[in-house]
Amino acid sequence: MVSIVSQKLLPGVDGKLVMAKEVLVVTPSVKAAIKNNTTSEIYLMINQGGAAGMITMEQDLKRLYLKKKISLENAIAYANNKTRIQQLLAAI
Repeated sequence: MVSIVSQKLLPGVDGKLVMAKEVLVVTPSVKAAIKNNTTSEIYLMINQGGAAGMITMEQDLKRLYLKKKISLENAIAYANNKTRIQQLLAAI
């Protein structure tokens, strides 16, 4: 299984660094999206791919915020997709 992991180190509420990550597992659907130049679909695949071990940066930032590891301000500031993080946080 081929995976791609992107990570960011951000300040935690305790002053230590906390790692937030995005994980993409290269599935046949992901390969097809790359081959067909429809890479805009990949974010949705990551978003819906939790069962395969995928997670978006915004989903992980929400997880860290709910665990009280990071502040709300940093969850928003470090998101790749500001609209999506606000949607996720509004749902709690």
